[in-house]
Amino acid sequence: MTRLTAGAALCIAGLTLSGCGVFGENGYFRDRGNDYQLANSLPPLQLPEGVEAKSQEELYEIPQVGSADLERGEFEVPRPQALAVNAGLERVKIQKLGNRRWVLVSQPPEEVWPQLHYFLRTSGLQLERSDANAGVMETTWLQFKDAPDTKDKYRLRVESGVQPDTTEIHVRHLSAPAEMPASAAVTWPELSSSPEREGWMIDEMSSVLAADVTGAAASLVAQAIGGGSVKVQLNEPAGGEPFITLALSKDRAWATVAHALNSGAYRMHEEDSGLGILYVTYDEDRELSSDDEGGWFSWGGGEEDTLAREAEQVTMQQLLANIRVKAGSEPALFENIPGIGSGPAADIPGYLVVVRNTPDVVEVRIRNTQGEPLTRAKASELLMAIRQNLI
Repeated sequence: MTRLTAGAALCIAGLTLSGCGVFGENGYFRDRGNDYQLANSLPPLQLPEGVEAKSQEELYEIPQVGSADLERGEFEVPRPQALAVNAGLERVKIQKLGNRRWVLVSQPPEEVWPQLHYFLRTSGLQLERSDANAGVMETTWLQFKDAPDTKDKYRLRVESGVQPDTTEIHVRHLSAPAEMPASAAVTWPELSSSPEREGWMIDEMSSVLAADVTGAAASLVAQAIGGGSVKVQLNEPAGGEPFITLALSKDRAWATVAHALNSGAYRMHEEDSGLGILYVTYDEDRELSSDDEGGWFSWGGGEEDTLAREAEQVTMQQLLANIRVKAGSEPALFENIPGIGSGPAADIPGYLVVVRNTPDVVEVRIRNTQGEPLTRAKASELLMAIRQNLI
């Protein structure tokens, strides 16, 4: 025991005497907390000829920091974006917009595709067409017992969802006279022949997909669904204003943007779909609150949300009168809108989210309450918060 104690003391003494070489700025056990500031960017991966790169987007933005800030040691690591409000919800949900319904699954299309095959097979529905490249399944004609004079057919259209690794399943029902030849050409209607029949298929399919929690099977042929297209992108053009593009219909784009602006740190106070303008406030402290308990004007400890309360007093007319349009500014977001700039400049809190249609996509931009562009970093931060909560 005496030898062991003496040996331990000798080791401790040795470490103490050599501490200047082990610890400190040049020692082995130095503080490496700021080493990330010395990291450099690597050039993009170069793919060989004939290989097509898969479309990707940055999920976590790396802020631009000046080298002078790093040299002075004044850079403070920004707080990360909060998780999307949609995270952790049900794996299968039925979404509705107007008279349209579809199924949203929190799995990529290549995993959902074989599950749909299983559902149709176990339900006794035979497939006449199964095209994974187009993401379309069509059943053969079937007949319901309560409708002997008609026959029915279903089409399932599988698409990539708005969020990464999600799938949308759109159902269309067609009814025709029972005597119509089976070989006759089929013209699918814009809306289902029977909303009730469509609803039955959606409900049954959702129940089966929700019960299948393994998610182990994946279809290689179904990896082509969507053709590599992305429905939502955050664009940050060099020297230009960041904006979001939505490859969605006009009404769907407006509805999902409005949903995102009432989620997380956002609160929407005014909207006008005709003008394509939404008035919002943004406060990261709201991410910590539960809207179910405190409502819009409180969080955590029950403190009053003064920012939202102040914004609730602002009207759309006041917002339009506060916008300052500069000649030659691009893009021209506020042209031909009555009341623009008709009042004195006022210090109105919050932001304006502007939604504009183009021939191919819907574009979403965010401005201050005078209609002026934000800094590139701030605009990207606020747009990413919208992107995370789109449905």
